[in-house]
Amino acid sequence: MAIDFNQDYFQLFKINCSVEIDTEKLEKKYLDFQKTFHPDKFVNSTDFEKRLSLQITSYINEAYETLKDEYLKSLYLLKIKGYEINDQNSTISDPDFLMRQMELREELEDLKKLKNKIQKDKFKEKIISLKESCLYDFKIFFASEAFEDASKKIKEMKFYISIENDIKKDG
Repeated sequence: MAIDFNQDYFQLFKINCSVEIDTEKLEKKYLDFQKTFHPDKFVNSTDFEKRLSLQITSYINEAYETLKDEYLKSLYLLKIKGYEINDQNSTISDPDFLMRQMELREELEDLKKLKNKIQKDKFKEKIISLKESCLYDFKIFFASEAFEDASKKIKEMKFYISIENDIKKDG
């Protein structure tokens, strides 16, 4: 039972270190790992092997969740390139984007009061489109190694994900 905890997540899953990944290959490798390392397979093993299985499974799960999520994968790619974003304290100082944030929050609050499903659905589509636009821009900036600009797009994407989660929470 061996996994190199020093390898990055892309190396672990033997996929190219890229914004665009082969999700089928990721899924297949993940299932293979689960068959090999899942703690249920080590019920009759030593305590050391049980703990090791849990550590390996935890590492595999974290890697899988990171690579299958566009936002987390983008943060991770920047980290690999030595450009780490403090996800908890990342703020945007662009006044235009800050104004857009306020407008979108107000629009969402107004929609909550109206309880109009069609308008909510249109708003949700708009947010998803804005989020996808950020991801598209991130890919371009990342490919050209403009990591500062790429990180700004990730911060914007986080805001859109937050709005999207608020919409889902309110039904």
